[in-house]
Amino acid sequence: MLARARPGDAYRQSNFEARLIASGRDDLVLFCLDDLIDNLGLLEIAESRHDRAARSRVLTRCVTALTALEIGIDREAEMADSLAQFYGAAKSMLLDSIRAIDLEQIAQLRGDLREISAAFRAAKQGTMQA
Repeated sequence: MLARARPGDAYRQSNFEARLIASGRDDLVLFCLDDLIDNLGLLEIAESRHDRAARSRVLTRCVTALTALEIGIDREAEMADSLAQFYGAAKSMLLDSIRAIDLEQIAQLRGDLREISAAFRAAKQGTMQA
């Protein structure tokens, strides 16, 4: 049914589920970061098209990804408190975006998340090579 109504959403959901099943802990963090970055891009598109329904769906996916990232923080890690604060602030900003979206803040968040993702990937590669 979803495939007939919104094929892109059906594909995204099946891709999400397949990657989720095949992922380990580190992969899940990267997957959530990538998904969040992609959805922030979709949020920018939805806002530029004034598509409130798409904006609502994408905001929901963004908040869900941030919640998963918050839950998945290793509380013993050195950066745990900083990540928790960052993810919490990002979630608050997105929830405020339900009323009005600040595209500059969204772009900044997207850039910050790309940096976090790159750092996490580098750390993961370092662990795999050691």
